[in-house]
Amino acid sequence: MPINLGASFNMNLVYRMANIISTEARAFNNEGRAGLVFFTPNINIFRDPRWGRGQETPGEDPFLTSQYVYALINGLQRGEDERYLKIAADCKHYAAYDLEDWNGTDRFHFDARVSDQDLIETYLPPFE
Repeated sequence: MPINLGASFNMNLVYRMANIISTEARAFNNEGRAGLVFFTPNINIFRDPRWGRGQETPGEDPFLTSQYVYALINGLQRGEDERYLKIAADCKHYAAYDLEDWNGTDRFHFDARVSDQDLIETYLPPFE
């Protein structure tokens, strides 16, 4: 789980794990298919424990999340030939998206008000 990998603070481990996953994915999908896209990682900042997808993120720290994303994406995409991606990773979800459904409020009916400072300092760095 990403939250456990983030808690390890071991970006070399994250890179190696991602590299193994992408190698296995290439091997599994080599015959009769074209292209591999992984809808990962979820790099939103885990700020609210009511969000049911917090375990899909590396945690609540923007710096740690940025380091995690860098290691994971490089591990997933880098192959022997740097001209080609081993797989294509797709960072998700939109910045400041952290409410699925809580007490009758869901992501379709929620007005997320995030200050410019919080957006710049907390939510956007992992996407850079």
